Amino acid sequence: MGTWSRMTESDFQKVWKSADEARQRYEDHDTSTAQHSVRVAHWAVLLASRLPNFPQARLRRLEITALLHDYGKTFLDPAVIRKTGPLDEAEWVEMKRHPELGLQNLPVPETVVEPDGILWHHKRFDGSGYPEGDIAGIRLALEARIISVADVFDALTSQRPYRTTKPAYEPPEALGIMREIAGKQLDPSLVPLFDAVYRLECERVGGQAGARTLQVRSAIGMELERAQDLLRTIIGGPIDVDDPLQGIPADNPVLGRLVAGLLRSTLDLRSAENVARTVLKMPLSDTFRAEDILDSDYKSKSVAVQRGVTEFPKHHREVVLRLKRMPPNVAYMRIVVYQGDLWICVGEREGDVIEVQLAR
Repeated sequence: MGTWSRMTESDFQKVWKSADEARQRYEDHDTSTAQHSVRVAHWAVLLASRLPNFPQARLRRLEITALLHDYGKTFLDPAVIRKTGPLDEAEWVEMKRHPELGLQNLPVPETVVEPDGILWHHKRFDGSGYPEGDIAGIRLALEARIISVADVFDALTSQRPYRTTKPAYEPPEALGIMREIAGKQLDPSLVPLFDAVYRLECERVGGQAGARTLQVRSAIGMELERAQDLLRTIIGGPIDVDDPLQGIPADNPVLGRLVAGLLRSTLDLRSAENVARTVLKMPLSDTFRAEDILDSDYKSKSVAVQRGVTEFPKHHREVVLRLKRMPPNVAYMRIVVYQGDLWICVGEREGDVIEVQLAR
């Protein structure tokens, strides 16, 4: 493989796929951080693209680095990274090993990442943080400082098991916290730039941009893309996305094989079936029975645009369903069917009335 400056789009996609498969292995190890590294890579590239002298080849290296910034957690005790509530001293010692472990066990060639971006992404601008080392401020690799800003924003705006009193902050709250720690934990020149990048991203997606927006857009889209890749492997060639079963014998158990290939700890059987049937253009069964729905409340609406094999909105839509009965297999981040479309369950609550919040 050539240098990044000479790398073709096809070469980059191969490297990206290897890095993303490694990311998925880590997230199977720690399901509470589903899609976290994808979102960190998204924000890191957006931020870096606003900087002078940050060429395309360096942006590509940053994206791979950000995808793998937490890969070292794959080699930690799952009980530590899944723990609800604060870590004790021994657990913190274990947790702080992950940047070095990630660098020692890179799943891609070191030439396609910025090693210091992985090693120092938890090193604070004032020199505190980890790993140990006499380095601070602008002596920290720019990639590490960029990833740190993106990492903090996503960590604040997504649900984390260790944050029991407030599982997630709204993006404006998160940006306020980041302004407070600028110059201490985060590069003070990057925080206001990230604020501006965030506002531009809100304009682009047509609403508030945060972990939920990116998670919903990426979760459904990436699972559909993964299903298409698996289908090509199963049938041994290209597929017609409009008629994917064309020419496949009726006795070919393609649906079962596709569902089996999609199953991961972050994708349950029913979610995998819904994704597989969508890619195969097979009928979908609504998760919620009409007679069980008391009423629904759309939080936001927007005009959908065509992307790949299904429709995705410019900005995500949300709906709250009030139900008489909770269907089986409905839980946080499960992919369900409502009114013939795929949705992500982003919350459920049982009280006097059962409520399920869906987004797409």
